[in-house]
Amino acid sequence: MIGGWVGKILRIDLSTQKISFEDTMKYAKDFIGGRGIAAKIAWEEIKSPIDPFSPENLLIFMTGPLTGTLAPASGRTIVCGVAPQVYPTPWFTRSNMGGQWGSELKYAGFDGIIIKGKSEKPVYLYIHDNEIEINDAKDLWGLDTYSTQKMILNKHGKDVKVACIGPAGENLVRISVILTETENAAGQGGFGAVMGSKNLKAIAVKGSGYVKIADPEFFLELCLAIKKELTTTQHIPIKPSLDPEQSIHGQRLQNCSHSCYVHCCLNHFYKSVPGIVSPGINTGQFHCISPLFPGIPNTYYDWNPGFRGGFEASVLSNKYGINQWELIIGTFAWLRKLKQEGILTHIDGMEIDLNDPKFWYMTLKKIAYREGKIGNALAEGGPRAAEILNIGKEYIPLFWAAYGYTGHWDGRGDKINPIFYPVWIVSAIQWATDTRDPFSSSHDYVAGVSMWSKVIKWEDIYKISERIYGSSKATNLETPYEYKAQPAIWHQHRSVLKDSLILCDWAFPRIFSLATEDHYARIETSKGVIEGPLIEYYFFKTVTGLDISKEELDKITERIFNLERAIQIRNHNRSRKDDEAIIPYFEYEEFFVGPLGKREKLDREKFKKLLDEYYELRGWDIETGRPKSEKLIQLGLKDVALELKKLGLIN
Repeated sequence: MIGGWVGKILRIDLSTQKISFEDTMKYAKDFIGGRGIAAKIAWEEIKSPIDPFSPENLLIFMTGPLTGTLAPASGRTIVCGVAPQVYPTPWFTRSNMGGQWGSELKYAGFDGIIIKGKSEKPVYLYIHDNEIEINDAKDLWGLDTYSTQKMILNKHGKDVKVACIGPAGENLVRISVILTETENAAGQGGFGAVMGSKNLKAIAVKGSGYVKIADPEFFLELCLAIKKELTTTQHIPIKPSLDPEQSIHGQRLQNCSHSCYVHCCLNHFYKSVPGIVSPGINTGQFHCISPLFPGIPNTYYDWNPGFRGGFEASVLSNKYGINQWELIIGTFAWLRKLKQEGILTHIDGMEIDLNDPKFWYMTLKKIAYREGKIGNALAEGGPRAAEILNIGKEYIPLFWAAYGYTGHWDGRGDKINPIFYPVWIVSAIQWATDTRDPFSSSHDYVAGVSMWSKVIKWEDIYKISERIYGSSKATNLETPYEYKAQPAIWHQHRSVLKDSLILCDWAFPRIFSLATEDHYARIETSKGVIEGPLIEYYFFKTVTGLDISKEELDKITERIFNLERAIQIRNHNRSRKDDEAIIPYFEYEEFFVGPLGKREKLDREKFKKLLDEYYELRGWDIETGRPKSEKLIQLGLKDVALELKKLGLIN
């Protein structure tokens, strides 16, 4: 028996309202699921540069073989397509979201949905097992994401799961999200605007099926063992807030996706918080970056609209459907800088004052509805806004790292995380060679080493580094440019694996642990001890029942990463020159001082030599940064190699 996949992918052409199905296994054995299957579909069907708002753009929702199971921290969904947020030229990339929606899609009998075309009028999809409806959304169009979900639940039942867009997506705001529940969103990429361009307001799903498990007995044992490891190491008990405004509103930890056993310390739920600008009460979550809405003193986010004002702004951005990471790390931090420099002090007569909840409220509304010259520009994302308004271009690199994405766990981008030199050298490689901000699914090296160095000895980190990467130099503070390509590649492949299975990035891979004497993660099972980094492999094998070796699974993840690169090369002529464009961002001397007391910037020439090593290890051409044909053939991508050679893009 093959488990994990439920067997069908749903295709919908909104232009013709044609509905069709195809066999998931056409892709699954070679590309797993999630990010992998989406890349294969994009290679076959997005063969040239297209406008993200073109009806020809695909909007791909894809689950993985672990979605809908009890696998800890699974339940996520990948969203892919040509992304409007990407700058300067939109290209194919990915986003992902938590919540319950992906699992419900599996229970309805589908591993994914591929949406093409554009409806003549606003519609929403209702998927109830094998029944697919394309329904009129005239009563939903214009509503915020919370109201949209409430109306659909009132019509189809409280157990329906809904992914939808708000006014920002309807107005093609390039930084708009697809949201489910109150906070879970496919935030990066601007895929809410892709839904809006297709006149698709929401996708509601209700299923009565289940996901088969090939070896249910051992799978349950694995789940219980990793649950124990996760809760021992990852769970941080919530402490009563010192702010009475927070504690009186039911502050509690909240899981962010199906099958998550960890009450993440980043995810706080509040209820009945009175609004300041708008009458009424707000209920929802502070999750991921949104706790920064109230500000943090003595940082780039040194503003203070108060807890209630910050929470109101957070909830409002979710209702409008705007990317919170882009707003806080990018837009509002950039506006604050422009005011400090005397470049822009007012927006439509209102002073830029991030201590004033009214300013947040007004600006969010202007972005969501593209109101006024500045609101319309900010709706394009920071780098485009600077060009449109012809102001503040010199400060864009302070906040936006590459491809239209703000900094994220890279040593200086978000400017609040304790990442130090030379750990961020690895993040620089990952930023240079990805299609987007890489750290939605690759926190594990940069954030991992930085955080774990606070609670375990460096000697233990070095020993674990040698075990996983092959050398202690991979994390050694004294060797900043030595053996850093190897961990970058290792974690890129783990990123692909997590995004294809699909698993939470903060929970996997399991590398460090507080539950073992040597701080190397491992779990005990009836079949023996399983090392932490092998847990995903055992989950995959136990759920699907496929007779596959660890090396074969590693080869699949490398295949997927190379296929994504091939899409960039064919559609956008991507080369080493594009990778090196990240260098100026890392040359700013605004990094945190590390444990060696150093404040460093990137050494351009040493980093270029490090890229040489990276390309060589990958089997890519050092001059062009493109996979060699023999590497693609070795990975089972002969058709890809032949097409790129025919186009004269590789040798």
